[in-house]
Amino acid sequence: MNKENLQTKVQALQNNLQVKHDELTVVQEQLNVARNELANVGKPKIQSKVVDDLVESLQEVFADVLNNVSTHDIDVEFGMDYGNQVVLEHIDFNNVGISESDIYDILQDMFNIVEDDDNS
Repeated sequence: MNKENLQTKVQALQNNLQVKHDELTVVQEQLNVARNELANVGKPKIQSKVVDDLVESLQEVFADVLNNVSTHDIDVEFGMDYGNQVVLEHIDFNNVGISESDIYDILQDMFNIVEDDDNS
């Protein structure tokens, strides 16, 4: 083969590669859409405004809990580093939490919660 034939062949292969790459991109996008649809099958639908209200309510509860944390609820360990400075080595928030009833109250205010066997 001469140089022109090889250049033509290389160009054709590069064009073919680009076409295949474009096809692969389309298939990957379709796969991502299908995976998203599969992940959402059977999930109840909820409006974004409701989600926004729910997030805001939960943030308020979390903020209230954090603002009302007592030093007695926190387990703290201090140490001394090599520069003779006191450092915080460990802090434990295990005694700080949000009650299930607070979260349940928010959900109950926003949704009509029914038992699993209630079809109405």
